[in-house]
Amino acid sequence: MPSIANAGAVCAILAAGSSTRAGTDKRPDASRGPIEAIVRSRAPEANVVAGGETRTQSSWAALAAAHDADVIAIHDSARPFVPPSLFARCVEIARAEGSAVAGLPLADTVRRADEAGVAIEEVSREGLWSAQTPQVFQRAVLERARVAVADRSFGDDAAAVRAAGLPVRMVLGERRNLKITTMEDLGYARELVAKGLVGMPALQIR
Repeated sequence: MPSIANAGAVCAILAAGSSTRAGTDKRPDASRGPIEAIVRSRAPEANVVAGGETRTQSSWAALAAAHDADVIAIHDSARPFVPPSLFARCVEIARAEGSAVAGLPLADTVRRADEAGVAIEEVSREGLWSAQTPQVFQRAVLERARVAVADRSFGDDAAAVRAAGLPVRMVLGERRNLKITTMEDLGYARELVAKGLVGMPALQIR
């Protein structure tokens, strides 16, 4: 977990999932050595900690490890093209409002379908967002959520915070902040890098 260029804030990069959709296993208990080598080459001061069985447990592990931080930015390692400016914007808003979750308002038509794939109804996209990361929270917000939700698991950290009855502030993210989930996504990401359309900026270490 490297510190980002904002006093009292740290970035927790989650990389403990099984990555079954991509056909690999990236859990730290299976590949901790190679992961630490990659991290140390880019962020020598970063702290590598073991994740949990679920995303939520990994977030709580990050919370426990970042004991000196008053703001924690949680980011998926599967989103490698996030610009530093988005981190900075989310941290600034979270400091003022308690939380800041990057995302994009839905632009596509949304339909609900049954198990056979038959469309049932069109869902209004008004007010709907597709959540991204970083998801940034004041430490006190995450600690309250941790106590309130106990051992429950959630799709992301914003869901855990909302389940605790706490507000979540959405922040306009970026389309280039795409998530690499499948091998097809990985191929597309490599194509974008080869064409110079996206990059992987160096971490800003405090």
